Order: sequence, then structure tokens, then C-alpha cells
Amino acid sequence: MSSIAQARQEVDRSVHAALDSVEKAGNGSAADAEAAVWIGLLALGRALMTWFFALRAARYAANDVTYEHGGLSYIVSGREETEIGTRFGKVVFERPVGRVRGAPRWKHDLPLDRELGLVSGFTLPVVTTLTRLCAQMAFASARDVFRSLFAWSPSSRAVLRMVDAMGAEARPFLDEAPAPEDDGEVLVITVDGKGAPTISSAERQRRAQPHKPRGKNARHARKARRRQQPRTRRGPGKKSKNAKMAAVGVLYTLRRTDDGKLDGPVNKRVYATFESYRALFEWIHAEAVKRGYGTSKFAKVLFIADGAETLWSLQTEYFPDAEVCIDWYHIVEKLWAAGKALCRGTRRHRKELEAWVAAQKKRLRKGQLRQVLTEIQSALSATAQTGPGNKYRRKVLGDVLAHFTKNAKRLRYAELRKQDLDIGSGVIEGAVRHVVGVRLDGPGMRWGRDRAEAVLHLRCVLLNGQWNAFEHHVARRPLKLAPQPIPARTHDAVPQKAA
Repeated sequence: MSSIAQARQEVDRSVHAALDSVEKAGNGSAADAEAAVWIGLLALGRALMTWFFALRAARYAANDVTYEHGGLSYIVSGREETEIGTRFGKVVFERPVGRVRGAPRWKHDLPLDRELGLVSGFTLPVVTTLTRLCAQMAFASARDVFRSLFAWSPSSRAVLRMVDAMGAEARPFLDEAPAPEDDGEVLVITVDGKGAPTISSAERQRRAQPHKPRGKNARHARKARRRQQPRTRRGPGKKSKNAKMAAVGVLYTLRRTDDGKLDGPVNKRVYATFESYRALFEWIHAEAVKRGYGTSKFAKVLFIADGAETLWSLQTEYFPDAEVCIDWYHIVEKLWAAGKALCRGTRRHRKELEAWVAAQKKRLRKGQLRQVLTEIQSALSATAQTGPGNKYRRKVLGDVLAHFTKNAKRLRYAELRKQDLDIGSGVIEGAVRHVVGVRLDGPGMRWGRDRAEAVLHLRCVLLNGQWNAFEHHVARRPLKLAPQPIPARTHDAVPQKAA
């Protein structure tokens, strides 16, 4: 470990080295000069951080320095040399070690690490930068990007520990975040879900086995194993990715403009969890109350979702006084299914099919649901119970008719359009794709349930535009990385509720 004077001299040498690199690149291209300057700046940054650590460590120069922490009295009993990962690279740091007075065998304390806000051998900017990258791309890609920027990268195990620690702080931050200001007059609540691939017990056991050394005929050996142990073919409806459904909710408002029309979305916030739809509704209800739900703040509250009965049952429980609307695009899909059952040979009768669907859509938008039901009922009655394909057609028409009849009170599109309210769930569809699909549903991915939840919450923070506030939130709390990454819980594991 260098003294303060030596560290200061290293800073001077780094400055001169950076200047020399620019002079040497004087006859080259701008790209060559920029690369040389960046390498020089990283070296200068390491020198400056070494000097900074030396200055701060000098406060504990004497071995008899005492201090109080956690109700205990400590004395500095020595120093230990360690490396600290900064955004400029690894820096050697000689930190003071404190021990409880009168109890030398007690666990030692690192007072300067705590004062400087170091996180288990890393500075906080390293942890937050890498975690932000991991919230946007695969962990290996995040390490590659970090390395391309700063010429070094923490280990893959350290990256997982960072994601685990920061992910554990994301949900408390979202819960404590204040309600957005300047909301509109109409509160819109919309909910949907999407599955993410999780690892199964069998796959985890297989991956935990040590890799066999590759021999000369490894390729042919794999072929022989596949012949001896062929994979069973999946049946209809069987999925390979063991999807765990993420429940996603979006809250936003609509604000009336000077021309009297509603504009939005305003102050959109996304919330998501793998726990359950009930857990999501409890969360978004608390956030809605925080924004003013249940008071006179909002002139109207609108709830939009698809036709899943679970969502509407929870809506009745948590948002009973909200105006309700089944997503328009979900209903249009039902109309297309009914139209295909009516127009046999849809390739030959494509124009007839499109005209029929357009007519029913026009009726729904005018509030003529009864005419649509009559049309489908007439088609069902006119379809014989026997004949090629009739059983399937009757089932489709019967299901669409029953769905429309059961949800008649949620198909008031004409009334909602007169009030200039949303009738589609484009906002939630985009949120589901960005929060879950883009990051958690990539090819070949297999998630453990706990880390998937952590990444999901981190993406909520990121997509809500709250990352800077989140970094300040983490900086105010003592963040510590666990010794090991959290073991992956499999798809069929029993959920563990947080204490």
C-alpha cells in the first residue's frame, strides 16, 4: 500500500502519461487518440482513487484510535490490505480493522468501509451500474458491456450477488416512493400477465452435475446417448419452458386539455410480481390509494383487463366502484373466431369474413350488443349438430355467445367512447412485453423464482423512470452483498413469503 505522498506522485505520473499518449497519437486517427485517452483516464482515475483512499485511511493512522458503533466501543487494532473494485478498475486499499474493546475474538469491524459506503469490496457506482445493465440485458452481456467501457468486470458470481442485493431493495423502494404529482382527472387501472421460463427440478439436478471431460469422440458419444435415451415427445399443450406467470399492473391517469379532450397516459407506473394476481392487486390498490383512489381527487376510475375471470373477481374485491371495460382487442379476437366458424373456407371467403367482423365491430362501437348476440345466436341455431366440422363450429359460436352474454356489462364501448375514455389495453400490452418479455422471456433462459422476482422489480424501477431516485435510496442504506448468490428455486418449489 502506498503512502499519501507516493499516491500523489502516482497521480502526477498518470497525468503526464495521459498527456504523452495524446502527443503520441497526434499522427493517428481520432479513434486511436480517443482509445489512448480513455485508457489514460482510467489509469488516472485509479491513481486518484488510490490517493483518496490513502487520505481517508490516514485518519486511522494510530493503532489506539477508538470509536463507537452499534452501542459497542471499538479500537483500531491493525490494518489489512484489500482490493476495491471501482469503475476505473481494481484499487489496492489498506483499511483499518476495529475490534471490540476487551473482546478481541469478536467479529472485527471495518469502520472506513462503512464511512465510504463500500459494498463488499466494490464502490456503489460499480454495483448500481452493473445492476442497471443486468436489468436490461443478459448477465453475461451486461458484464461484456461493462468491460468494454471500463476495461475490467466483476466475476459472474459477484454480478449475481449484486443483482440479489439490489433486487431486494427494489420492492421496498417502490412501496415507499411518493405518489407522482400533477395527476389527471381520470385514474386508469389495467392488469395482464405473461409467463417467464423457470427451471425445473430435473433440469436443475442435471445442470448441477459436473461436466464430463470432452474426449476425441465427444460428438459421437452424444449421438449414442440420444439413441439410447431418446427424449419423449411433448403432447398437445405441453410447454417446454415451465412458465411462471408474472402478474403485471399499470396505473396512469388521463388529463383534460384546453379543448376538452382527455390526454394521456400521464404518470404511468408499472408494477409486477411472480407471487400471484392477488398479491399484485393488493400492491396496486395500495398505490392507487396513495395516488388518491377512494377520495374525490379522481372524477372517474376505469379498470381494463381481458376476459380472465380471476382478474374480474379481484377487481370486484379491490376496485368495486370502478367503471369496467373488457379490452377491445380481446373482444375483436372473439369476433374473428366466430366469423371463421361462420365463413367456411376462410381463404375463399376472406372478404365475406372481413365484412362480417367489421359489421359486428361497428355495432359494438355503437352500443348495439343485442344485435351482435342475436346474429351469433342465429348462426348457432342455423348450424346443424351433425356434419363435417359442425361440432367445432357450434362450440366456438357457443363459447363466444356465452362470453359476450356473461360480460355484457363490461362491453359498454359506445358509452365509454362518448366519455373519451380508453377501451383498449395497449398500455398494459406494451408494459407486459417490456417488463417481462424483453428481459425474462429470451431464448434458452431458465430462471430461478427468487432472482426472476428481483429482476422483475428492478425493471419496474427502470421503466418507471425512477432509477436515479432508486440509487439515492440505496446510498442511504447500508448495502451488503451476500457471500454467495441466492440458490435457484425451481418452478415446482413451494413459494416462500417474505418475512
